[in-house]
Amino acid sequence: MKPLLERPVSFRLSADAHQRYESAAAQVGMRLSQYLRFRLEAEDSVSDQVAQLRLSLLDAGPSPEEAHGSHPIHLEILLLLRRLASPADVRAVHHELERQHLEPWSAD
Repeated sequence: MKPLLERPVSFRLSADAHQRYESAAAQVGMRLSQYLRFRLEAEDSVSDQVAQLRLSLLDAGPSPEEAHGSHPIHLEILLLLRRLASPADVRAVHHELERQHLEPWSAD
């Protein structure tokens, strides 16, 4: 059962941003409000995954290479890539890892 959406939110966009989002929504067959809600909720999910990934990396402890200063840059790159990747991108990468008999990382 879908949760009841009972709290409306309104905000203003530039004409360019409105057109860009409206076009993107039409490409995936959604209304603008549905598309923006999806984008906001996807960003929340990505933020949670980034936080979990960061904790997992920190819990693993530094390797000899990381002890010499490469750890922060690796962590930053991984966090930036995870933030940029769409859920479909993440699924595709997970499938490729599984194909190679490697276990994909998961926040669960």
